[in-house]
Amino acid sequence: MLILEKQLKTHISNGAIELPVLPAVGVQVLALTQDKDSDAYGLAGLIENDLSLTSYIMKVANSAAFSNYGKTQTLQQAIAKLGMKNIAQMVLTMTVGQSAFKSDSSTREITSYLWQHSLLCALWGREIARLCHLNSDVVFLNALLHQIGKPVVLHAINELLDDQELLAARDDLLQLIEKNQQTTGLKLARSWNLPESIITTISHIDEYDLANDMQLEVAAVNAARLLADIVLATGESVRFLDAVADQAVLSKLNLYKYEIQLLDDKRDAVEQMMQALIV
Repeated sequence: MLILEKQLKTHISNGAIELPVLPAVGVQVLALTQDKDSDAYGLAGLIENDLSLTSYIMKVANSAAFSNYGKTQTLQQAIAKLGMKNIAQMVLTMTVGQSAFKSDSSTREITSYLWQHSLLCALWGREIARLCHLNSDVVFLNALLHQIGKPVVLHAINELLDDQELLAARDDLLQLIEKNQQTTGLKLARSWNLPESIITTISHIDEYDLANDMQLEVAAVNAARLLADIVLATGESVRFLDAVADQAVLSKLNLYKYEIQLLDDKRDAVEQMMQALIV
């Protein structure tokens, strides 16, 4: 394991790690979401011209997460039902999932875990942002992409092993990925021209007090990561309040006990949404 870690660090420092390319539609959607003058028609046009995106949006619209809204027959109905902000988040989720979270038979299980964790971070981040009166769209995207380096590092590890050795035990592998993902994540974020808020979140996720005017947004992602860890932990389910009561980030966000309970009450809804968003 120590030899592999040394090889990985050298691989990363030499710039030899292969970065995935964000599909053109993802680049366009990011540009639209950052453009204050953009409107719903531009995004709708992108989706209508991409059959895979249209299919994905329809799948989500007709998932259990939106079952109360009735059956959706057309893309126009889906847009009306979900709203353009939700649609934009879904499009970005799909493109990121397809580009960064690819896997093969040897990495499928751990990649699936990393993808579920990222989705849960995004969804819990959105819920926390709403409670804290932060921009939920910004926090959703920051949370979705703050650990984007992880699947890239996993792919690099698999390449270094050259498919001739078994991957390390799951916990050891996750620790190795965690220790080496930030540098790679920053490189990928810059190569994709991601918003500065995402770069700030990647840089300061564990030290949100250093995030200047983004402190609360980064803290919201930090808290969302805690909830995602709890939800995906094996073993008996525990209440959020019991698991995170002593976490300083909750004080930073001024989240009270009753608000943490409100988050706990949303577990089923967030789980349904995560399953709907999985690419």
